[in-house]
Amino acid sequence: MDNHNNKGKTVLVTGANSGIGFETAYQLAEAGYDKVILGCRTVEKGEAARKQLIERSGKDVFDVVAVDVSEASSAIMSSEELISKGYKFDVLILNAGMSAGANIMKNSDGVDLTFASTLIGHHAMTMYFLNNGGINENGRIIIAGSESARGDVPGMNLPDFDAVAKDVFNGNVHDMLKAFAEGKYPEKYVPMIAYAIAKLYVAWWSAALAKRLPSGRGITVNTVSPGSVPASNFARDASWGMRNIMMPMMKVIGPMMGMAGPVSAAAARYLDVANYGDDISGKFFGSPPKKLVGILEEQRTALLQDVSMQEEGYKLIVELAGGIDYQNN
Repeated sequence: MDNHNNKGKTVLVTGANSGIGFETAYQLAEAGYDKVILGCRTVEKGEAARKQLIERSGKDVFDVVAVDVSEASSAIMSSEELISKGYKFDVLILNAGMSAGANIMKNSDGVDLTFASTLIGHHAMTMYFLNNGGINENGRIIIAGSESARGDVPGMNLPDFDAVAKDVFNGNVHDMLKAFAEGKYPEKYVPMIAYAIAKLYVAWWSAALAKRLPSGRGITVNTVSPGSVPASNFARDASWGMRNIMMPMMKVIGPMMGMAGPVSAAAARYLDVANYGDDISGKFFGSPPKKLVGILEEQRTALLQDVSMQEEGYKLIVELAGGIDYQNN
């Protein structure tokens, strides 16, 4: 990345105190961004990360904001704080998220925590910035996706949405999508399938938002999968078996099978897409088919590109985030 092109630019990274988010913040500093805001669950975690990043990069370009991305109210408060400090963003990297364990957890509004941490706060922050002049012209909105949204990752198979809507919800797609977001599954709740479904909603969200963004300002939104990174801590709340057997095993055999990669490569994907042109928006970029690492390419499946589901998914996210939406004035 050309450092000169990033002079004067400001970027926000959520989930920046560890894993992919931490590495992304470091790479952004190395790439010449003037200000990198670390969005973390607590100020304490953020300050610890800030000190480590300054020491590692030799650059004091970091600031901290506390945000719980599973809660719309927290996201709005942190966004207000950043706007009040005069920040306007050139890049939003909405990286934070988690995969819950077998015992489902929910946010204060009854939304599955896997889904909420992936989308609810990120949606609220994005809307607030868009509605209050917090994103500069030619701004880039990048949200973390996953190849699991394709439906071809073993153990993370997507449901037959058409059949579920017809057989369980009398054809009501909205009620079906809401039930999945709230963890009210027709069958047993499976954490990794819930994660895949949440990431499918992410791709729908970015595709629908892209159509709503103002013409002439060059703002884009894209979903980017960082790929499979067993060294990250996204499964910190997952089951004992996932944390202590599956993830360590993936660290060893994943790279040999094209199913796992380093944190540095994952973070670099975000920076690469931040350099894409104004004409590339509403897309989902990830690994080649049936792979979880490799050269970025656009992800295309019938379900990902279903315009009706994109719109239904987007409207549901607005609803679950308390009604906050983009006011295209």
